[in-house]
Amino acid sequence: MKSSPKNKLTLVLIGLVFALNLNAQRKVSEADKRIDDYLELLKQGYSEIEIFQDLGNVNFLTENYEAAIFWYEKLQNSVQIGSLSSSYQERYEYAQEKLKGNTTNEKRDWATAIKNDYGIEKSMSEQQIDIPAIAQNTKSSSLNEEGFTPEMSITRDGKTAYFSQISYLKPEFGVFSKKEPVHVLYKASNVNGEWKNIQKVAVCPKYYSAKHPTVSADGKRLFFASNMPGTFGKYDIYVSDIKADGSVGIAKNLGPKVNTKKNDLYPNLKNGTLLFFASEGRKGYGGLDLFAVQVAQNTLTESVNLGSTINSSSDDFSLALVPEKGMGYVMSNRGKKNKISQIAISYAKPVDASLVEKSEEGLMRALNNDKDTDYSSTVFEE
Repeated sequence: MKSSPKNKLTLVLIGLVFALNLNAQRKVSEADKRIDDYLELLKQGYSEIEIFQDLGNVNFLTENYEAAIFWYEKLQNSVQIGSLSSSYQERYEYAQEKLKGNTTNEKRDWATAIKNDYGIEKSMSEQQIDIPAIAQNTKSSSLNEEGFTPEMSITRDGKTAYFSQISYLKPEFGVFSKKEPVHVLYKASNVNGEWKNIQKVAVCPKYYSAKHPTVSADGKRLFFASNMPGTFGKYDIYVSDIKADGSVGIAKNLGPKVNTKKNDLYPNLKNGTLLFFASEGRKGYGGLDLFAVQVAQNTLTESVNLGSTINSSSDDFSLALVPEKGMGYVMSNRGKKNKISQIAISYAKPVDASLVEKSEEGLMRALNNDKDTDYSSTVFEE
């Protein structure tokens, strides 16, 4: 039995309505997916610009050009004119041409172009580092998102200072992974009383951290904490020789006499050979405890816990001594509401005050003298 023209028209209309509904559902589904992707990345802590970059790029690489154009347009509307690399505009135009059905014989390694966009790092000067703040940091320690940052370390002649700063990098693997904080070491030169010529000090691989630098008074050795491959646990303490031209040699791990399977941080060198540091991997009083170790040219003594006069059940970060006054200052969060505080202590002043900073023996004798120890606390303001 043949269908009448009227029946054929009815079937065509039904098919058309079905196709329109399917297309509408597909568009709604695509819109829902875009919203879901956006909200998921927002929940993970990405900024809007990072979200627009990531979703534009991932859709471009998967040849979902319509979605890529959508996110690239969002990105263009969210940044200052000229601040995007030219490759973003190239990808945007390429996606438009592909969506129109235009073919191109251009063979471009788009994945590498995208990776290069993510790999762009600003130099120290481009980051507009606050030089006055750096100079101020030579006089006092500061707080950051980790809690405590030690003061800059300056050579005895006052010409060179070392410090660390946090920058945020995409991980080496996973192009669309969230940026992670990475600590980078820098050095600055004192030029007519101003800190200038800021340069990165490459002591560890790019995607690993180096922080808490301390330089020997003669400017020949640099100690720091790093989580680079080869550590015994989390952060370990390393030392590098500083060459005559100012370049830094290969970092050497201080080994198991200092480092543990947990964090070993805040190295602080006194009188050239006595190294104070904080560790949470050794037997102590709780949290980070302060230790001392004698560092000769190529040898180390065993680490010594500085005892209950210095350490507490909280985190104790660093120690500064004033031997001639029989005084010391411990940076600790043992105060009220776990605020970082500068704890002042007094101890038995030896006949030769210089012995306190020359060896663990002299220091421990002074700290463990029968004389009562006095404490006072001043809150370290944020």
